[in-house]
Amino acid sequence: MTARQRALLHLLVERYIQTQAPVPSARLAEALGLSPALARYELIALEEEGLVQKPHASAGRIPTRKGYQQYALSLLPPSPLPRETVAPLARAMEGSREPELLLVKVASRLSGYPALLRLRPRRAPRVLEVHLSHLEGPAGREVLAVAVLEGGRVREVRLPLEVLPERLAQAEALLRRFRLEEMPEPPAGLEELFARLKRALSQEERLEYREGLGLVLSEPEAEDPAFVKEVVAAFEGESEEVLTPPGRVNLRIGERAGISMVQAGLMGGEYLGELTLLGPLRMRYQEALAVAYSLGQVYTQVYAG
Repeated sequence: MTARQRALLHLLVERYIQTQAPVPSARLAEALGLSPALARYELIALEEEGLVQKPHASAGRIPTRKGYQQYALSLLPPSPLPRETVAPLARAMEGSREPELLLVKVASRLSGYPALLRLRPRRAPRVLEVHLSHLEGPAGREVLAVAVLEGGRVREVRLPLEVLPERLAQAEALLRRFRLEEMPEPPAGLEELFARLKRALSQEERLEYREGLGLVLSEPEAEDPAFVKEVVAAFEGESEEVLTPPGRVNLRIGERAGISMVQAGLMGGEYLGELTLLGPLRMRYQEALAVAYSLGQVYTQVYAG
């Protein structure tokens, strides 16, 4: 891609983000001081590269997913928020009883997008012992697992399984003094019990905070129920195993139909985390990147020294 083509693409994306209307080549030519014929020629080249498209023969052009990706990647590394915005937030976070809740509230308000914060321990907890017993649940018999963790913490989980008492005793004898990532190999017939127990205990150690889902309704894309459904699924879905490393940012554009995610890695205390902003493909990427990156940096500086 030539420098002129890059300038055309970036201007087109920015205009479309602002207006959600196809951008005529004449306006791009005027803004960049190009002849209309040269602008059309370069836009045709961008179309052939799959970066822009014409929704109608007589309309202007709009970015494709690939075009959004190229534009957003050009904004890396992100520009941080102004110091006068960041400094008061750091002070407020230091004195907050719930800094994670404060973080997602501020992220959502500054960006105008739903914010999601996921935290998980840097290391899986050490399990000292697990007590297993049967319990009558609403849907039948369940296994009640009471795990005693290092430091005296106790986790109780219910597993919708029916296991013979002698097999529970066999499992108890094995489930002593281990970390979740090094869980003992299950004997034949107990694979499902061990797998469900590991998954349940791992989820118990994760923390999640959400804010601002209603903001998607202000986006023009929200007129499409499929878009709203995808945002809600991403916002409320299960935690992912892989988090963005602390101090880094990640762009996920169109991996889920019609939506983009701007993510920043962070850490604090015993936890690693990831702050995610959700929006349409037509996301205000420069603002979202600045917010996610800066807030991730503030949290890490305050709670990781």
